Amino acid sequence: MNNNERQEQLNNSSAFHETQMQRRPGAKPVRPGRRALMAGEKSRDFKGTMKKLIAYLGPYHWPILCVMILAIVSTILAILGPKVLGNATTALFEGVVKKLTRTGDIDFAKIKTILLTVLALYVSSSILQYLQGWVLSGIAVKITYSFRKDILAKINRMPFKAFDNTNHGEILSRITNDVDVVNQTLTQTISQMIHSIMTIIGVFVMMLTISWQMTIVALVTIPLSLIVVRVIVKRSQKYFRIQQEYLGHVNGHIEEIFSSHIVVKAYGGEERAIQTFNELNSTL
Repeated sequence: MNNNERQEQLNNSSAFHETQMQRRPGAKPVRPGRRALMAGEKSRDFKGTMKKLIAYLGPYHWPILCVMILAIVSTILAILGPKVLGNATTALFEGVVKKLTRTGDIDFAKIKTILLTVLALYVSSSILQYLQGWVLSGIAVKITYSFRKDILAKINRMPFKAFDNTNHGEILSRITNDVDVVNQTLTQTISQMIHSIMTIIGVFVMMLTISWQMTIVALVTIPLSLIVVRVIVKRSQKYFRIQQEYLGHVNGHIEEIFSSHIVVKAYGGEERAIQTFNELNSTL
């Protein structure tokens, strides 16, 4: 085999890898870059996706109910902490005033009792948060296992043509990275959502009991905060989807280079493979 034939095979092999990395089902190949980053996809069936996710959560309704109760109680205990701690400040201030006016002394026994109560509230809240995290982790692991088992069953039913038109890294990314994202979401979002709702309600009630005038002032800033959050979420969601897509490109490149590393090394394609990886990694 002469040098021209070797170089032609190397170019064909490199072109094959680049084409596979940039191929998406039903779409034209795209080059990693600024223009590709702006092309985020929207969910085609958000309601249907949520229904399927809820179906996976169905068998674990009792543990999820337990998590909700733990989250509610934990949040209530955490909210009560500052309120009870304020009683210690009041008792200390009253004791200082009595000492200055020589009508009494600081009641350290009362302050000690209040501080121990606050400590018990925070410790109990932390224990309940740990328990809800432990229960949620178990649920998330089982659901993740169900996801991967169903994905594997779906892959086994797919025709060979689907694999010819899909980058191998895209498939690996679905099984690993995307499922891990769902796992993290289930572990964090459920408890965080309950915690946030209960915190808002509890803090609002506490603010009303302390000063309704200051509560109104604080409520005025809420619409502005919601607008800012809405803008940030709307912009970041697009880049999150594209990040997952390009993570599949990187995985596909790595998988293909390792699976054909003998060919790459035989034709001296290491530098080109490294350059392609650096470009994909920089885009990611």
